[in-house]
Amino acid sequence: MHRMNIPLQASEPSVEKRRVVSLLALGFRPFFLVAGIFAVLLMTTFVLGLVAGVWHYNYFSLFTWHAHEMLFGYATAVIAGFLLTSVRNWTGMDTATGSGLLLLVLLWLAGRLASAISALPGWLIAAVDLSFLPILAIVISIPIIKVKQYRNIPVPLLLLLMSIGNALIYAEMLELSFGSMEHGMTIGTGALLLLMSVIGGRVMPFFTERGLPGVMVTRRKWVESTVTPAIVLWLLLELTLPASIWVAIAAIGAAVVNGIRLIGWGSLRIWQQPMLWIIHLAYAWLVAGFVMQGLAAMGWMSTTIALHGWTAGAIGLFTLGMMARVALGHTGRSITASPAMIFAFVLLALVAPVRVLLPLLFPSATETVLLIAAVGWISAFAVFVWVYTPHLVRSRADGAEG
Repeated sequence: MHRMNIPLQASEPSVEKRRVVSLLALGFRPFFLVAGIFAVLLMTTFVLGLVAGVWHYNYFSLFTWHAHEMLFGYATAVIAGFLLTSVRNWTGMDTATGSGLLLLVLLWLAGRLASAISALPGWLIAAVDLSFLPILAIVISIPIIKVKQYRNIPVPLLLLLMSIGNALIYAEMLELSFGSMEHGMTIGTGALLLLMSVIGGRVMPFFTERGLPGVMVTRRKWVESTVTPAIVLWLLLELTLPASIWVAIAAIGAAVVNGIRLIGWGSLRIWQQPMLWIIHLAYAWLVAGFVMQGLAAMGWMSTTIALHGWTAGAIGLFTLGMMARVALGHTGRSITASPAMIFAFVLLALVAPVRVLLPLLFPSATETVLLIAAVGWISAFAVFVWVYTPHLVRSRADGAEG
């Protein structure tokens, strides 16, 4: 009796292999995943270091590490995932995928781990971490230049501006300069705000009109031509004439033009859509942050509290909202927030006022307030990781590539 030749299933890719391939199919997948995980670990480590003294040897002090990794660790990972995905849409050309994308993720991860390895010299830690943003800028510049989309060149230039800020931080750590760390943090924050303004100007009107049929946003040419120069002016004055009336005026001016811009994009109906109100609320915190920076320049508010209006409010909400939306859209799923993600949005939306307003009202309870805000941040991003990991590691729901 002849034995039938039955095709073996071994030639089919395993579930694990398919997930690895899917995870590296497009930039948002691995970078949003590591950003979400790192957001949880970053704040958890900071809280343990602050409250329990659990802080292993690190190249940075606890507070410097917290500020540095918020900008150049967490936020940079979100930016990388977004831009590697968006530039492909803008240009119609492929960006890093597969092994190339894996190398980028590993380079970002190396920058996070290097400062925790006591045996490494400072110059090597700096070299590893400083290499990521310029390489990312080159990777996204290549398709932009190939298709001659020169209007998008400011985006990689802002990545290089962030890299300059990071270099100034390491310059002081390496004792090559004195006082450059504060400038580096300011430049890094300013570059992130500029990226948020540029990206917000492109996606928020589109998302609003698409998500709310019948709503037409208002775009004012004079506002669109003013928002970037207004932020740049504030940044230059903050670097050259800190804590002056000129910084206060520039900050309030930036708040006004960005506020007018946001009003033009708005509609009461955005509150019907969590995927919309999360990013609109984030942009409102960008505006509020400039108001608070103006007050801080006049000595009427702590600069640390004002800064957290941007980090806990604008940057935190915007990055979570964008990751949630982009991941659904680019995995072929309905762009609708699940109940768990609505909970995460509300939780993170409460973190910013808790972190910013309560210390103003109850200065003696600042440490308690910080812990409450940290728990809210950790919980919100833990929900994101729990909900979105399956989406990010599996193939698209509609069977398409990406």
